[in-house]
Amino acid sequence: MTRAAIYVRVSTARQAERDLSIPDQIAQCRVWCQRQGIEVVQVFSEPGASALDEDRPVFQEMIHTAKRTDKPFDLVIVHSLSRFSRDSLHSELYIRELRKTGVELISITQEVGQDPTGEMFRKLLHIFDEHQSRETAKHVHRAMLENARQGFWNGARPPYGYGVEIAERRGNKDKKILVVDEAEARIVRMIFDMAAGVERRPMGVKAIATWLNERGILRRGRRFSTGGIRYFLTASTYHGQHYFNRTDSRSGRPRPPSEWVPFEVPAIIDEKRFNAVQALLQSRAPKRIAPRIVNTPTLLAGIARCGNCGAALILNTGKGGQYRYYCCSRRLKEGPFGCKGLRMPMDKLDNIVIGEVTKQILQPEHLVGLLGDYLRTALEREDRNRDRLRQMRQDHKEAEAGIARLLELVEKGLMDAEDASMRERLVNLRFRRDELAEQIVDLTRRLAMAEPVITPDKIEKLALLLRDKLHHGPRDLRQAYARLLLSEVRVNDGEIRISGSKAVLARSAAGGAAKTTPAVLSFVREWRARQDSNLQLQA
Repeated sequence: MTRAAIYVRVSTARQAERDLSIPDQIAQCRVWCQRQGIEVVQVFSEPGASALDEDRPVFQEMIHTAKRTDKPFDLVIVHSLSRFSRDSLHSELYIRELRKTGVELISITQEVGQDPTGEMFRKLLHIFDEHQSRETAKHVHRAMLENARQGFWNGARPPYGYGVEIAERRGNKDKKILVVDEAEARIVRMIFDMAAGVERRPMGVKAIATWLNERGILRRGRRFSTGGIRYFLTASTYHGQHYFNRTDSRSGRPRPPSEWVPFEVPAIIDEKRFNAVQALLQSRAPKRIAPRIVNTPTLLAGIARCGNCGAALILNTGKGGQYRYYCCSRRLKEGPFGCKGLRMPMDKLDNIVIGEVTKQILQPEHLVGLLGDYLRTALEREDRNRDRLRQMRQDHKEAEAGIARLLELVEKGLMDAEDASMRERLVNLRFRRDELAEQIVDLTRRLAMAEPVITPDKIEKLALLLRDKLHHGPRDLRQAYARLLLSEVRVNDGEIRISGSKAVLARSAAGGAAKTTPAVLSFVREWRARQDSNLQLQA
């Protein structure tokens, strides 16, 4: 029996909460599958996600599941093509990905054939859906700008310290305004008082966050961070001036101030207190550090993580930059309440990690053992792909021959050119031929990019190059090679776990030392240092 997965989606969280769209889509898809004798094996439901957004997590999960070797389903069923995607380019790319695994996309309300005419019709539907979605978004954004100009709230979650209430009703739409939420406003005023030093010495953002977190005071169920406190203390909203349209809602990028829409809201803090706090924040800002210190790359930036909470380890300095440490970013933001964290001299951790990687990985004999299984798998995969390529070329020749035979029969008058069955066979053969040609080009390119044979000489040169660059190169180059070689360094009080990529090592060894550059920064975590490299840290 044919197996199917159902994918359903609505565009906004509000629709997901209030609409019957998702249950309706699922019910209609199930009825259609039942009528067609198709078994539904899985349902992927995505509430509140735009079809123009490629990073929908449930959608990506569905694509990943379809690619599994056990092939859990043969079809993806959607209510309409717009539920799958409104971006015509992304839609075609993902449809192609599904087809490579033998999975077809079917819309129950827009049934199109798999022949060239049906393909063209489906692409036109996607282009129309994309245009309609972007036009709708443009009109909605224009209406929201005008709504803000009139002093109304546009429906997003209000800033901390505020709630919303309906000010008036126009037609079937409620016009809302911001009002002060006294329970939250008291916390905001408390934060400003602590920063201004009303009852005690002025406190910095970290001290305020720590004080609140230690007493279990939460911000809508979440702990306070230094970034959140700084936002409260600098946001003009709290002294009565809010700005709409400061960021692009789709990309998250800031818009220029000329595009902001200001409107007045009830003030929680008077302007005098607000300005006094800004002056204090400016005076407490760290002194400018010499560019040579600020701009010096951190060797393990983006790689090192706290073993206790998983947050990144970031640069922390003391004595005006004289001393440099790796410190848990969560501890810096939230204080010890957020994570007990760690603070470790930068040079110490750098030397430990590079030393252990050199000893455990970057020795020729260790590299040979580490890459053995990977190389055998790569060679087996290459052999299978070459067999596939030979078979596809043979199938392509047979399709060409079939087309030629049909055309010859028509030319000799043995078949009618208008015969429906003949035309269908000809269209199918041409579609098969073109599809195989595309697959042949793709597979040929992949085989051409396959790794050359790895030799002991190449491995020795690679090990020597990496040891030299990591130990003696300029710091920015050392950082680039560290990112090439390592995927994560997880540090806690008792051990250091170092992981990296076999694939990167294999490509580097195959290409030779001359071609090994730090330009390749993406990889899969595949190797991990042996247990004896999990070091006991000394205080």
